Amino acid sequence: MTESPSSSRGLLARIAQSAEYSIAAALLLVCAVVGASLWWLSPAKTDETDVIEATDSAAAGPAADEREALDEAKRRLGERFSAIDEQQRRRTAEDESRRERQKAEAASAAAEARREAELAAQARQQAEPRAPEAAPRAAAPPAPAPVVKRPVEIVDAAIDWSSCRRPQYPSGSVRRSEEGVVVIAADLDAAANIRQTRITQSSGHEALDRVTLEAVGKCRFTPAREDGVAKAATAQVRFNWKLQK
Repeated sequence: MTESPSSSRGLLARIAQSAEYSIAAALLLVCAVVGASLWWLSPAKTDETDVIEATDSAAAGPAADEREALDEAKRRLGERFSAIDEQQRRRTAEDESRRERQKAEAASAAAEARREAELAAQARQQAEPRAPEAAPRAAAPPAPAPVVKRPVEIVDAAIDWSSCRRPQYPSGSVRRSEEGVVVIAADLDAAANIRQTRITQSSGHEALDRVTLEAVGKCRFTPAREDGVAKAATAQVRFNWKLQK
């Protein structure tokens, strides 16, 4: 199952946030260990005044260093937490902006679709013919005698093979034992002149298709006729290539 880009970004954001908080927690733990170590290693107090003074003067340096280290650790932790909060606020703002932008785009698309649907409905209404206004009734004219329609005589255009040479088997196709059926469509004008020829069914062999197309282009055709009137048409020429066994 493929995850969406939005869910992938949300997962990466949660992983990044978890890593940042883990680093902050580790820094805090290190500071605590350092403080405990310094406290444990500091010299014990005695009741003697000279020992106390010596200890205070000797411990003044480490105690100051400890406070500075703790202050520095607190400062870094504060900066880290501030950076984490700022990144979280920025991500939240970006997510909210993206959601608002997606909502606006969806609303715009829906409004555009409604507008197109309304325009299409108006166009259909304008295209529909209006019903004629009611006219005063008059005496109905007598029904006309039924007209007997005779069938239309249609003659298809056809190739005249006597006007040209039939395509000959290419020697290369014979060696390769190529066979197949080629169908050529010839667009003709009313005088049966060829305007264009094209292959509508290939034999599967380029040489056979090419030879058939060239041969048909050199032939003459009988024009198509409708009730004896010549008209432009498209003639279909089917040629079967088959080797003699």
